[in-house]
Amino acid sequence: MCKTLKISLITFFLIFSNCLSTENKIILKINNDIITTIDVLNEIKSLKFFYKNLNQLNNDDIYKIAIESISKYKIKKDEINRNFSDIKFENENYLNQLIEKTYRDLGFQNLKNFEDEMMKNKISFERFKEKLKTDIIWNQIIYTKYFDKLVIDEKKLKKQIDNSNKIVNSLNLREIVYEVTELEEIETKYNLIQKDIKEFGFESAAAKHSISNSSKQGGNLGWIDENAISNEILSQLKKTPVKSITNPIRIASGFLILQKFDEKEVQKQINIEEELKNLIDYEKNQQLNNYSNLYYNKIKKNVKIDAP
Repeated sequence: MCKTLKISLITFFLIFSNCLSTENKIILKINNDIITTIDVLNEIKSLKFFYKNLNQLNNDDIYKIAIESISKYKIKKDEINRNFSDIKFENENYLNQLIEKTYRDLGFQNLKNFEDEMMKNKISFERFKEKLKTDIIWNQIIYTKYFDKLVIDEKKLKKQIDNSNKIVNSLNLREIVYEVTELEEIETKYNLIQKDIKEFGFESAAAKHSISNSSKQGGNLGWIDENAISNEILSQLKKTPVKSITNPIRIASGFLILQKFDEKEVQKQINIEEELKNLIDYEKNQQLNNYSNLYYNKIKKNVKIDAP
């Protein structure tokens, strides 16, 4: 890497502090691709449209998130084009499902209203679709590369399921997955995240610090039954009060902080096979997410990033 992304961001902030006009300047070069001030302004506009919690952050933090968002997309896209060009996109149905989920989560009743509002805000619908396609292909690559490396202890998971229990405790969780660099201390980074949670709220802190795919949704994981959570993580959550956060939990791709946003008891007919399948799927997704972060960090080290 010619210059670190951190140094490049400093250059970016200097540009913006001295010139907040719409004049188009090259901010970064990622391999042979460029990022301009107009690219970043468009990305900020798009991020604020999709993720309202970003409005809680200051401009410097939002600029940084926008730069990292564009960079991540371009690095993934470049990796796909250079090493996986034979993969053809064949998931139109799944793409449409993701689009529908997105606009419904944002409160739109139909696709037309969603597209009209994007056009009104001068946000490219085609660009939005292209990013979703890239994520789908990326996840397909991760699945193919690492599926045979997944370790699932079905006997251990089955012990977590109590067939006689008709009332299941369900947790509304939010997550922040983060890395600690060689120059950072684990406790220092954790304290910084805690400070941002207190000042801006958990969702904004997740958008700022988390490397998980859930970051732009404020780290929201939704309601998850305790039966679908590993014992190691569940033990942390059991001693965490509602609205509070766990201590950092070590995972393969870094550290995990969970907020127990809410909890409730759910009357449920337990089906051991169904619960086991859900628990296995959850564990697979967690491991695949870890591999995704590890693989991205691996290829990122070989990416040439220049600040002109």
